[in-house]
Amino acid sequence: MATVAELKAVLKDTLEKRGALAQIKARIRAEVFNALDDQSEPRPTLSRENLLINELIREYLEYNKYKYTASVLTAVLRFRDFVFQNPASLKCPWIENFLPES
Repeated sequence: MATVAELKAVLKDTLEKRGALAQIKARIRAEVFNALDDQSEPRPTLSRENLLINELIREYLEYNKYKYTASVLTAVLRFRDFVFQNPASLKCPWIENFLPES
């Protein structure tokens, strides 16, 4: 019969192989950030440039398959509550130099 330590080790290995352990850890981190976030203190309004930078960082994380880090960032910045109503309104003059012409 297996010991408790052996069962824990097998369970941990299985969760790691499936990618579930990293997802669980990321979710816990996000919940800790949410619990520590002072809801009574209003957040400053973000400029269009900052919104664009936040979105670029999120896209970078997702593109490079850092999905658990992206999920923590999303929870902290509350991207899920924000939807770009008009992406054209977020244009920044300095970023236009880096974008390919359409």
